[in-house]
Amino acid sequence: MDDSGSGRSYYTGLLEALTVIMGCANRYLRDHGPRVATLASRMGKELGLSDRERARVFIAAVLSDLGMIGLVEDAWEHPAPSLPPGVRARVRAHPARSAACVAKIPHLSELAPMVWAHHEWWDGRGYPDGVAAARIPQGAAILRLADTVCALAEERPHRPALDRTRIAAVVREESGREFSPDVAGAYLALDAAGGLPARFDRDVYRDALAVAMAHLVPERVSPLSAKQMLRILADLIDAKDPYTGGHSRRVAGLAVAIAEQIGLMGSAKDLLWAGGYLHDLGKLRVPLRVLTKEGRLTEEEFALVRLHPVLGADLLGTIPTLWHLSTGVRYHHERWDGRGYPAGLRGDRIPLVARILAVSDAYDAMISSRAYRSARTPSDAMEEVARSAGLHFCPEVVEAFFEVPAETFAAIHADRPVTPALVADAQRRRDTTVFDGTEVVRMF
Repeated sequence: MDDSGSGRSYYTGLLEALTVIMGCANRYLRDHGPRVATLASRMGKELGLSDRERARVFIAAVLSDLGMIGLVEDAWEHPAPSLPPGVRARVRAHPARSAACVAKIPHLSELAPMVWAHHEWWDGRGYPDGVAAARIPQGAAILRLADTVCALAEERPHRPALDRTRIAAVVREESGREFSPDVAGAYLALDAAGGLPARFDRDVYRDALAVAMAHLVPERVSPLSAKQMLRILADLIDAKDPYTGGHSRRVAGLAVAIAEQIGLMGSAKDLLWAGGYLHDLGKLRVPLRVLTKEGRLTEEEFALVRLHPVLGADLLGTIPTLWHLSTGVRYHHERWDGRGYPAGLRGDRIPLVARILAVSDAYDAMISSRAYRSARTPSDAMEEVARSAGLHFCPEVVEAFFEVPAETFAAIHADRPVTPALVADAQRRRDTTVFDGTEVVRMF
């Protein structure tokens, strides 16, 4: 990747995309992490934390619920006044899953222990380890209170949002039980002095995120680090649907290989690489029941699927350092003959990046299992691509597709993730209490 894809601002944009992904995957998490981060930073200042320590708490708050993605999507799409025991057990797994993910993020892996412990209670009744008092990292204790306070201020199926007076009463009642007395005291002091955030402002949050990242991430971020962040983003996007594991990274790799055959270089390849990883971002807003439906989709359901390119592009368009990726994402389901979506563009009016992504996306989808059909063989899929030149796909791109080296296709085929049996196992695991945190290996 060139300089435009390796700087701190680009890396910060990818981190902001993580918060977007969380908000899409679960409407209860919409802006929750940023709200927690904003409050936790204020409390850190009240407690006398250094600027760097406040930055660590801020970013840990943003990342603390990553493990919720793909864990209980069915429950979030069908909210109920209380969670069934199996679902609640899965929810309790999210700190460990979040920490395991954070441990893989370059420059931010040091935050994993704080994320791991952010549901520990001062009296030892929390999870995943049930540690108490001084054994809980101070940052995690701050996150515990900020997380609870922000959740109480948000509406839930079993209760309305609580006002500041009631929340303050909860904090006083839980001081020494759920919350560190020092942290509870800091919150109550801010509340009494009018120092709590009045409302969530995304521009203010974005500025605070940039400041926090400046304390933790070097100005020059290596291309390898940015690629690793993209892989994490793609894995989280693919996590919603067990049939699509690895799909985004395979699309990215094939798109770049096609671009090389066309003669595209530098920033054009970077655009395809990142666009391939994020092309299905909008599917996070498509209900899981639709993505995994075994039978034919209704018109209403197909309309939801057809929205995903626009939803993904619109989301990227809200992140200044990622808006340039939105073109490929928006138009990767257009057809050469004009019968695609969302805009019905025809021929050369379809941006080249989208034409390349269309072939890459379709090929990998054909050779992978889906809820409604089995995988096709690579030779069948290649024949379909050839037949569709000039109809579905750009002829020039199809020609370049067939010039991609055999070893590239071999790597893509070897990376295909699932058989129906493996998918069934993934679905079974979602509906049991397997996710209790014990299966997650600590990486810190």
